[in-house]
Amino acid sequence: MIKLFSAVLLTATAAAALQVLPAAPAHAKSPSCAKAIELINAAIAISGDTLDDATQQALSDRLSGLAALAVGEEKAAITGYANALVDDNITDLDPATNELNRVCA
Repeated sequence: MIKLFSAVLLTATAAAALQVLPAAPAHAKSPSCAKAIELINAAIAISGDTLDDATQQALSDRLSGLAALAVGEEKAAITGYANALVDDNITDLDPATNELNRVCA
């Protein structure tokens, strides 16, 4: 019974995480967008819906490297999300998430 409850809890947590951060669309506009979304979703899945400082920094670094390969609005959206992850003055990722979804969906 405990294992079943843990699996249900994990599934519910994963579903909630996908509502908070961008989920992979059926067709991302570019390989850069697809990879950014994949990295974000993987970080959420691994961290259990709570991105600690080390995970945020690592994800930001990977997204920044990816943004260097992107162009235009996609570059700006990926860079904005990467910066928002590590900016102590930003307490809500929703604006960066919404912009990433707008540009990459």
